[in-house]
Amino acid sequence: MNTKKLFPLLIGALVIWAALTYVGSDEGRLDADQGTHFAIADTARVTRIRIADARGRTASLERTPDQPLGLWKLNDTHWARKDATDLLLKTFKRISVRQPVTSSAKEGVLKMMASAGKRVDIYLDGSSTPHKTWFIGTPTQSHTGTHMLLELPGMGRAEEPYVTHLEGFTGFLSTRFFTEENEWRYTGIFESSTTEIASITAIPLDDAGAAATLTWDESGDRVVALQNGHTLDLPQSLLRDQWLKFRKVHVETWNSHLSPAGQDSLRNSPRAWTLQVAYKDGRNVELDLHWKPSIMEEYDDEGRLMDQDGSRMYAVHQDECALVQTFVFNPLLDFWRSLPKTLQPTPAS
Repeated sequence: MNTKKLFPLLIGALVIWAALTYVGSDEGRLDADQGTHFAIADTARVTRIRIADARGRTASLERTPDQPLGLWKLNDTHWARKDATDLLLKTFKRISVRQPVTSSAKEGVLKMMASAGKRVDIYLDGSSTPHKTWFIGTPTQSHTGTHMLLELPGMGRAEEPYVTHLEGFTGFLSTRFFTEENEWRYTGIFESSTTEIASITAIPLDDAGAAATLTWDESGDRVVALQNGHTLDLPQSLLRDQWLKFRKVHVETWNSHLSPAGQDSLRNSPRAWTLQVAYKDGRNVELDLHWKPSIMEEYDDEGRLMDQDGSRMYAVHQDECALVQTFVFNPLLDFWRSLPKTLQPTPAS
């Protein structure tokens, strides 16, 4: 081979070898530092997670093996959102270290962790001692990494903070570790298989339509709609479709953004709707809906100025206030909105 052609190839090979050697040695050096071992290989062993912020707020999450929906207990009181706990477990498993924090930035990063960071204690197998503790700081300037510090039992807190990330994910991780209880709370109101529902009732109190109850006939083969004791003449496909919509109904958030006085006022204000679902296990779940005043000019499909917020309504469930999206609830309510105040019962056969 011509030496003039061979020389550039040799130079290129040397460059690649040098780069691979550097990367490999750097990765090996990082892996040898126990302060980089943030990941949890087997997240099925995680039984408790405690998140605390610099303002003194905490969220304690505990795995409940027998919970039928796979929900974790939140602060020993409520159920936690499954999507949020699943995201934490995924983060525990997939987190990796990108690089050490530079010496020039180290002091500032540690000060920020102390003043505004979050502490995450991760417990395995029911132990009362954390298996690992993460101290979570601010994102990097590029918002593609997160400053973190690790503490291990018996070894203490690491001296060096690192920039962490998830492979294949662009962004930072600190927003996954929130402490506000209402943001953590499970949002499901009506949730079950269709066979567990005994009846569904909706009552429009300040809206178009009419009240009616959906249930099964005596044979258990047909869904029927009852109004004042009479069976309404409605297509079976329409009734079954409406029944299916109540398999999974959630509020948007338990953070109503109302003051305590505002929540009291809402509870005592006129209702727009009442929804009631009875289950075969004896549970009766009720949700009251209230109009939410508009915070900006909104117009309906006919160009008329609306008095209510077109995107959200307030909800009250067991005296607790929440926000719901009309995008979710309008498809539920439209069935009853379409019913005239007086319907003809099904003719006797």
